[in-house]
Amino acid sequence: MKYKFHTFPLLGALLLIFVLLFFRIPVSRLLDAILVRPLFSSFEGGVWQDLIFVVLVLGIFTWIATEQRLKVLYRSAAFGLIIYGFQRANGYWSFTKMSLLSNVYYWDMVLFASLLSLLLCYLLQFKKKKIPERSIDKGFFEDSTVTNYEGDHFKRKIAATEIAALIQDTDNLKSFAIGILGQYGSGKTSFLNLINLALKNTEVLKISFDPWSAANPEMIRREFFDLLADKVAAVDLKTSSLIYSYGRKLASFDERAASVVNWIGFLRSQGSVQSSGEYDQINKMLGATGRKVIVTIDDLDRLYPAEIIEVLKLIRNTANFSNVFYLVGYDREYVQSAIGTLNGSASDYLDKIFQLEIPLPKRETDDLLVTLQNSLKEMVSEVHYAVFENQMIPNGFRNRYERAYSGILRQGRDVVRFLNTFKIAYKLIGDEVDFECLLLLELIKFRFPAIYDVIYTQHDTFLYETPLRSTHEQYFSPRLAKQKDFKNHVEEVSVFRTHLEKLGLPDEDASLLDGLFMTLFKGSQYNSPDSKNSISYPLYFEIYFRYRLSRTDLSDKDFQSAKASDRMREYMEYCATQGLHKELMTRLMQEDITKDKRHFEQVIRWIFSFGRTVIEKEGMFHFDYESLVDKIYNYQNHITDALYGKNVDDYKDFINHLFSVSLAPFLFENELIYHLKKKGNDFVVPLIELTAHQCSYFTQMAASGHGLSEDTLWLFWGAREHYRVPADDSGAYYEHWRFEPDLVKRMKVYLVNKDSKEFLKFSIQRDMRDHSRTFIYKHVMDMFDDSAEYRKLVAENPEIDEEIRAEYLELFDKLAEKNFTEYVEMEFKSELNKP
Repeated sequence: MKYKFHTFPLLGALLLIFVLLFFRIPVSRLLDAILVRPLFSSFEGGVWQDLIFVVLVLGIFTWIATEQRLKVLYRSAAFGLIIYGFQRANGYWSFTKMSLLSNVYYWDMVLFASLLSLLLCYLLQFKKKKIPERSIDKGFFEDSTVTNYEGDHFKRKIAATEIAALIQDTDNLKSFAIGILGQYGSGKTSFLNLINLALKNTEVLKISFDPWSAANPEMIRREFFDLLADKVAAVDLKTSSLIYSYGRKLASFDERAASVVNWIGFLRSQGSVQSSGEYDQINKMLGATGRKVIVTIDDLDRLYPAEIIEVLKLIRNTANFSNVFYLVGYDREYVQSAIGTLNGSASDYLDKIFQLEIPLPKRETDDLLVTLQNSLKEMVSEVHYAVFENQMIPNGFRNRYERAYSGILRQGRDVVRFLNTFKIAYKLIGDEVDFECLLLLELIKFRFPAIYDVIYTQHDTFLYETPLRSTHEQYFSPRLAKQKDFKNHVEEVSVFRTHLEKLGLPDEDASLLDGLFMTLFKGSQYNSPDSKNSISYPLYFEIYFRYRLSRTDLSDKDFQSAKASDRMREYMEYCATQGLHKELMTRLMQEDITKDKRHFEQVIRWIFSFGRTVIEKEGMFHFDYESLVDKIYNYQNHITDALYGKNVDDYKDFINHLFSVSLAPFLFENELIYHLKKKGNDFVVPLIELTAHQCSYFTQMAASGHGLSEDTLWLFWGAREHYRVPADDSGAYYEHWRFEPDLVKRMKVYLVNKDSKEFLKFSIQRDMRDHSRTFIYKHVMDMFDDSAEYRKLVAENPEIDEEIRAEYLELFDKLAEKNFTEYVEMEFKSELNKP
């Protein structure tokens, strides 16, 4: 019967107990003579000695416990505890008590420290074995291989189990080599692990050999036999010793004679180089163990040609033992090419080495998608995962006509590598941009980084902005070009696709990239992208490539947060102070307000409120009033029917309320009403009521401390009305405008008793080519039935500066001489010189 080496400590402990039980007196006398009397006969205790002793003993045993590799010391401590336990109960020896603790012996403290060290050792080992749950949300994804059946996402367990069963049923007189074929990253390592999992540990001896860790080809053979000897030692020490000796002799021979020529000769040789008796003896002894030796050699295709040859020599010649199986993973094309660099031709060499080559079982169509899906589910937010599962999977990955999504990821390792690069982008801007756009763009970057850069640097070549009318509505659409197909039919293709063809990309890659590109920028002439933080919108395009917000970028995350928490007023103030007022107004104008009455009214209030800030900073005419008119105009009652239950009065009250709660100087609301009035009388609020709001604004400003200020005069100008005059009987007409009659009446009153300096400046018209030639606007003169009435108002107004009055009356009189029909020369020296 053969005992395993690791059973010795248990047998030794049992033997020691037996000796101590039956020979306790002789053993005690022996220990007394060689250990106790020489070391402890003259020991003197004391408090300080006790303290030093305790610290020293605890320190020594703590060090022993923390040094995980000192197993011999752990076993020695266990044997020492057994001896001490017998001697304390023996009565032969008298033990010395401590001075510090009167009921405790010195050797009791040693016993306590030993037990404490064993407990500490156990706890440290338990902590080392306990693997914490891996949080997929933290850190990068590891390209880890399958180590258990639960990780077999590609369902290769069945094939691996069958191979393992056949290995155990095979009685081989020489080594049996099985090659597992697959490209880089296809899962060869995982499949080899699955085969090893299926092998019964009681019937096989598993050895994993990594030749690529050797310093040079000459060391591969030595390291292999050292590893084999070490593993066989667990089964048979004699065989292990013989293998170690055999390996060293071969390594010594290699140091004297090995060369590339020998390796090439090996490939041409049909027989074995073994002739020593040791080889035959090892062969018989390995067979006699009753266990198969399974040697797994992975990543053969990571080696240099000379190293590959050395590994093949091991399998074919120097370690060609009975009952040994070699499981080797490699890319056959690479290994053949490597052999060919040394021998010129290597078409049949692998057939001589491997009795069986098994291509890696193919994965199912959705295997990579499922792996990607499972990882994304734990990595991204629930909202983003819902987009992936409900939109991207059915419309992209599983759409038989859409190859762009699934064609990027080709093997399991691609999924891990993509997830790692995507995780960086998602952590940085996942909350700022559209999830689908980000995922698609990162797919392009992962597989085609050069094309990814081209999309950014040359986007003006492949994209154009549409439509051009309103800034907030502009988005990128793919440029299309006409091209003839193989049947000479003209079809439209993207300019991006033609560029890819010019670069010489394979048709498959060009189609794949074009599909992703067209999905990424899916806005068309008639349909804008739904997501307003899409890459198609210029407001967000740069962020997708920059991975951060600049000081001129509006945070969509902050915008959505302000919108959801009713803190938009505070956010408006922040954007106004940070110079982001134009970006925020663009984002507000992009809001979809067609589905919910509450949201509609809320957004319109925000636009009205922040519109005042925008024109204050940018000027009254730097606002897209026409776009706002389109949002609130109620064409064919689409707003009232959808949001107000066809209650037009309810919507009218809402609009009137917005205009009535306006704040001075009323410039934004006044100009908006002007654009509403230009469209006619079809607005929900009648023209007469809109004009009443303008009159109210003008009156409030003029009657207050503003007087006839510049802002007040802009209100007067903005309250003008348009009218048509027939041109002929065919229905043609001329369009004219005039100041609102109700405001003209009020203006005449203010011109009598208020400083009308700004009005006078406002009324002067200058020739565009020669500013010294001046005129008084015809629309100003039309305010009065008689020009003399106007002159009298100016001449008699006590609030007007005398210099200004004199110059203006001089201009007036010059024009009167020309009957107000042409420009006159006039050089102003007063404030009238400032337009």
